[in-house]
Amino acid sequence: MAKNDEFFIHVSDTPKRLFISRPESIKGDALSPCCMTPDDVDYEMSTGKHPEILEISGMNQQSLEYFVQNYGKTYRYLSFFKCQLIQDFSPLEDLENLEEVSLYWNIRSDKLWNFSKNTSLRTISISDAKKMTLKPDLLMTSNVMETVCFSGSIFNNYPMESLECFAGMPALKHLWLNNIRLNNKSLDPLKSIPALERFDFDAGMLTTEEIAWIVAKYPNLSGKCLCAYNKEDAMLNDVRVCGFRKPGLDLPQHQKRLDKYVAQFNALVEKYRNEP
Repeated sequence: MAKNDEFFIHVSDTPKRLFISRPESIKGDALSPCCMTPDDVDYEMSTGKHPEILEISGMNQQSLEYFVQNYGKTYRYLSFFKCQLIQDFSPLEDLENLEEVSLYWNIRSDKLWNFSKNTSLRTISISDAKKMTLKPDLLMTSNVMETVCFSGSIFNNYPMESLECFAGMPALKHLWLNNIRLNNKSLDPLKSIPALERFDFDAGMLTTEEIAWIVAKYPNLSGKCLCAYNKEDAMLNDVRVCGFRKPGLDLPQHQKRLDKYVAQFNALVEKYRNEP
């Protein structure tokens, strides 16, 4: 999912990064320490951090709560990068100015938080956080969230119970599921997401029949896999046929096979379009 250009953080943007810079404070794994203390927070913030945009690394529960209470009110974008030991993100409930939140790699927290007070929060991205991905029902507490992205790890598809956790979100426009495996693949929740404009997922997350059903029933819905094939998921091939266990193909040598898959897909769409 493309990040808001306003919130993009370059490697050289030191004022937009909060991490333990004092060597004497770093304990354990030097590559991803999670031992940030309130004193570390005060020291790092005293060096002139950006007041609205921040990528945070190595924060734990104590330092999260301290940061939110003492510095969080002004922030519009927060990225938690390798803060894997935070187990409760609910302090973020009090940040009314938040517009976007990104969480990458967490192994402790098993839920999100109540979003009803985050009246400016339009975008959330959750990556490599298996417990949080399973059943993120608290998303339904938001009346303003427009973009939601969940990603598993690059090595494994993470399970998500169903699409039910997105049902009833009145403002959701873009849903992106990357490296996600649905335990219950019912598509009924789509009818309860009235503002949805784009639904992106991996080419193998749904069957060809399920994809064709979505295309037939929601003709105004776009998405990289809401079609017979695409190039984005092709990997080592020229194109990837959309659908569970469907192949990648090389062109022009596999053009006849691709034409067959396209014809089958179009026939399915027509069939479901004519069904009540």
